Amino acid sequence: MSEIPESHAAIFEALLVGLMQKADMAAAGEDRRTIECPRCGGQLHIGLVGARKHLRMACEGGCGMSAME
Repeated sequence: MSEIPESHAAIFEALLVGLMQKADMAAAGEDRRTIECPRCGGQLHIGLVGARKHLRMACEGGCGMSAME
C-alpha cells in the first residue's frame, strides 16, 4: 500500500479536527469555540454559521489550518 502524500494528510487532519469539533459543539449547543491548534499550538477559531450550521475554521498561528463546509 502506498503512503498518503503530505498535502493530502494535511487536508485529512483539518477535516478530522473540524468534524470532531463540529459534533462536540452541536452536542453542547455552542455556535463558536476557540481551541489550541493541534498542528502549531496557535488559536484555532471554529464557528457554526447559518441555518444548517456550516463549519468555518481558521488558525491564527502560522500553520494555515482552515476549513469551510
